[in-house]
Amino acid sequence: YPDQQNSNEDGSSSEEQQQKRRKNQSQSQSQSQERDQDEKNTGNLVVINLGDQIDDFEQYATLNVERIGELIGNCLVKLTNEVNVPQEIIHVIGQGPAANVAGAAGRQYTRQTGHKLRRITGLDPAKQFSKPENKLTGLARGDADFVDAIHTSAYGMGTQKRCGDVDFYPNGPAAGVPGADNVVEASLRATRYFAESVRPGNERNFPAVAADSYKEYKQNNGNGKRAYMGIATKYDTRGDYMLQ
Repeated sequence: YPDQQNSNEDGSSSEEQQQKRRKNQSQSQSQSQERDQDEKNTGNLVVINLGDQIDDFEQYATLNVERIGELIGNCLVKLTNEVNVPQEIIHVIGQGPAANVAGAAGRQYTRQTGHKLRRITGLDPAKQFSKPENKLTGLARGDADFVDAIHTSAYGMGTQKRCGDVDFYPNGPAAGVPGADNVVEASLRATRYFAESVRPGNERNFPAVAADSYKEYKQNNGNGKRAYMGIATKYDTRGDYMLQ
């Protein structure tokens, strides 16, 4: 049956062409998604593991925040001067004592360049046990164009003092947060919260409300001026914010 054979061949050929088209479309969509993702995931991440240099509490308590901050600040200056990395895109993040080091790095950068880093984020900034005489130290508002801090162990490993343009207090100023078994775990929750906010789609996972105390926050039933804790915090946000 010649006619039937030709018909089958034509049908087979047509089906193969459709499969090829679907495959090409799928590959094109995949490549497009990869390009979109590459455009979103621009930038470089540099991690300095300060904890590797701290063996015990004595070293923790006597950490020379200013000296380490100056060294890191000088490295950031080199990035700007030698590799043309503009300060407008530099975001320094520090956890615990490293938050205070980040502040010192920002001040050193400003001393050397006359410009401020774009943003410094302190993740449960630690209280300082050793401070140089007659000198302000630690993370503070003004160390960068925008300074934000997340306090998850304010009366434990961290500090209850305001450190930034905006300070976030999950469950208010306290020694810990729900679910944390000790002050160390509570302090690290700030890092966990911020890391979660960086994941695509999670930028607004932590809505907070302006309040001077957790009691005020509860009395207002969480109503009031709102800001988002984490990567999506707007640079014009100011004051203390609570969330539950």
